[in-house]
Amino acid sequence: MNSTVETLEGNRVKITVTHTADEVRDAISDAYTRIARKIKLPGFRPGKAPRPVIDTHVGHEAVLADALEELVEGSYPIALEELDLRPTERPDMGELDGIEEGEGHSYTAEVDVRPVLTITSVEDLVVSVPPTDTSDEEVDTQIDQLRERFATLEVVDDRGIELGDFALITFAGEVDGKTAEDLSVDKYLYEFGRGIMPEGFDDQLLGAKAGDERTVTITVPENAANPDYAGKQGVFKVEIHEVKAKVLPAVDDDFASGLGFETAVEMRADMRSRIENNKKAGRVRNIERAVRELVADRLVGEIPQSMIDGRKDSITEEFVESIGKQGYSVDDYLAQTGVSQQEFEFDMLNEATSRLREEFGLEALFRAAGLEFGEGELDHEIEVIATEEKTTPAEMRKRLIEAGVMPLIREQMMRRHAMRYLLDKAEVKEAEPEDVIARLAEAEAERLAAEAKKKPAAKKPAKKTTKKSADAADDSAKED
Repeated sequence: MNSTVETLEGNRVKITVTHTADEVRDAISDAYTRIARKIKLPGFRPGKAPRPVIDTHVGHEAVLADALEELVEGSYPIALEELDLRPTERPDMGELDGIEEGEGHSYTAEVDVRPVLTITSVEDLVVSVPPTDTSDEEVDTQIDQLRERFATLEVVDDRGIELGDFALITFAGEVDGKTAEDLSVDKYLYEFGRGIMPEGFDDQLLGAKAGDERTVTITVPENAANPDYAGKQGVFKVEIHEVKAKVLPAVDDDFASGLGFETAVEMRADMRSRIENNKKAGRVRNIERAVRELVADRLVGEIPQSMIDGRKDSITEEFVESIGKQGYSVDDYLAQTGVSQQEFEFDMLNEATSRLREEFGLEALFRAAGLEFGEGELDHEIEVIATEEKTTPAEMRKRLIEAGVMPLIREQMMRRHAMRYLLDKAEVKEAEPEDVIARLAEAEAERLAAEAKKKPAAKKPAKKTTKKSADAADDSAKED
């Protein structure tokens, strides 16, 4: 067998595979053997029927077609391995020429392959990560989150509604002048400033007091739960029954005691220690994430849209499977998180693009920095896989080649070497204090979003927190 490749336009190549007459003969012989084992013929044991009998019952052309199919399916992955190509789609082989015993055979395959991209530079590898030291502001942020959990609501009579207040409201909604039963509530405790209702709703009720009635007019957003309302005018007649302000507990010994601490000083010291320990544990992950983003930002060239779409599909499938194990569907997730289908699709697309840019960036760095690995290292990789699959390295290599995944394994090794290079060469700086606070806020938002995507929020009754459950506050200090 001989294989060659010709570069076509863009990322497309033309592969030509040529088989000798001996290889064609062997393929036909194997086809007769396979068919003889499958069919039952009177007077012949399984696998022992001669060729003329098989030709009579099955047809000589059918045997040749079977031989050709096996010949191509077996040789195409080997050609990919020999030419070190990784297709991004199924090949277009057109209409294959038939085979004849005593003659050689050739076929061609056109296919898009993974492009070889570059990066702008391998110099000035500098990344910034949060420091492991903990500021008073960070401790205050974590304690404030605990205070929020224990906040109480107190009725206010001397002023109108402000952002952050709660109000007991009743409203009836109309869309385009028609009553909308699904947009009506009776004595609902509504929190202002959380964006529960569409833009403009909260603003038109600020300043209202208990006993007031107001008419609120908004434009129903395009991602409305009821698509029939999207883009139309919504009118709500709102009655304010009661206004309540959220009161946070003072940070004192009594508050600390409710969390299982002796004093507020002990609580702050414990919180600081937890944040610092989490930062130290997450430092390596922070650096790894930072260097991956660094090379992704330096990537030059376009990633084929077909690859992005394919990765998006696989990420979406993983996500659907993950929430499915928890008893949720995508519709459940969208309904409980308030994320529209378009936003969901956009998030999946962004995640797919980010992952691919990081992968291509690491591979480009591997080449640009002149990194390499030997066949011995590849052999070791195959041995590890063979051990996991309880087979021999030789058999495992044969399976991997036949499956056409050897180029994928090499790419994974390239990315691994590139990461080691980055972690060794990159200069790691600690972010400025103001950047740390901003990063903490960003990390907290990412954490909450990630948690929401893992499992849609379920309605549960509030319960008090003990010192053990105060561990939950640590999460907001963790960096992915």
